[in-house]
Amino acid sequence: MSCYRPAYPAYPVVPQPPAWAHAREQGQRLDACSFVPGVYCFPIPPPTPAAILNGSYRAEQECIEYFPRHPEFCGRPSMSVSFSVHGHPAPYLKDILKDRVLLDGAHEAVMAENGWSRTRWVLEWPGYNNSPRGLVVAGLSRTALAKEVAICVAIFLRDAAHHSENSAWSPRGVHFGDVRLVAMNYYSRVWVPVLALDTDP
Repeated sequence: MSCYRPAYPAYPVVPQPPAWAHAREQGQRLDACSFVPGVYCFPIPPPTPAAILNGSYRAEQECIEYFPRHPEFCGRPSMSVSFSVHGHPAPYLKDILKDRVLLDGAHEAVMAENGWSRTRWVLEWPGYNNSPRGLVVAGLSRTALAKEVAICVAIFLRDAAHHSENSAWSPRGVHFGDVRLVAMNYYSRVWVPVLALDTDP
């Protein structure tokens, strides 16, 4: 079963993202919870002695662009779960799904303190109105949560690519292997994943 419900009309053309989807804030440092969609840059890592000696160090800044989200899913959330590997934010969903990386706090029960048995989350994608999905909270680890998102995004991209054109943020133009997961933010009784793609500084 597909994990999304396309907005009408979903076929043959995915609607263009609304005006808010084009707003970008250039060159900012990555914030932990990704409150505002835009382009954010990681700090340039300091060189290590080994990297200097073997010539592998490159003082290049890595930047990502957050997927646009509706205004009600921007701003400071009431709760947030972040995702990183060795302190570096925004691992690739494909690496998480294939167990190529170990998330920081991988086995931590990320929602245990809320006392919930179930909650909901929704995949935000420009041009689509996706239905919220139920999520069992008991024993839910950070890795399990990330894999839940990864599986849904993979299915969404597979299914939506057949009904979209090459417009801005079109599923047809996005490869699953390029999608990164920054955080899960909680707004108005629903969790929303903060997704990103690599971009130039």
